[in-house]
Amino acid sequence: MLWIVTSPERIHEEAKIIADLLQAGASYILLRKPSWQTADYLAFLDNTDPQWLPRFIIRDQPAAGCHFPVGGLHLSASARAGTDSRDLQRFALCSTGIHDTAAIGIMPPSFSVLLLSPVFDSISKTGYQGRFAKPLPDKHGKQVLALGGVNASNIHQLKAWHFDGAALLGAIWQQPDKAVTIFQRIQQRWNSNDQSS
Repeated sequence: MLWIVTSPERIHEEAKIIADLLQAGASYILLRKPSWQTADYLAFLDNTDPQWLPRFIIRDQPAAGCHFPVGGLHLSASARAGTDSRDLQRFALCSTGIHDTAAIGIMPPSFSVLLLSPVFDSISKTGYQGRFAKPLPDKHGKQVLALGGVNASNIHQLKAWHFDGAALLGAIWQQPDKAVTIFQRIQQRWNSNDQSS
């Protein structure tokens, strides 16, 4: 499972690049724009081709997610603390970020996907060093995606460490004009049966 996390900033032709990434096989797009309000999310989704909406996960905006047939909701730690579990029942998929493997076993069952970070040294955040480049402990029935520093040269290690996939940010958006090509290379390495290279 390969997710794309949107750049926190606007990217030139971002909507087209996102559609191309979905066409290329990205599992989900995690729409994460920290400076956006609900109205910004609604406007973006309103201008998105309806065929792609079920493959969008909306971050910290349950109200925006209720207006469109999106794939799910992602909650940051702060939003998770202030959200009623009944609000999550509307979404087919709920995910959240964690920064400690011990959190895997204590996350409520409503969060079926966990984004663990930073696994490798971050590409997009200078000085944000990886801490989880090793096999995962018991996943307690959750799907765990690696976030932080994942690229084509290291993604092959994640299967051996029992990750279910990755959420890609820096590797994709550091060169937006090459985002699809970079994604396809990462996807090819992830899907490869060769775990040795």
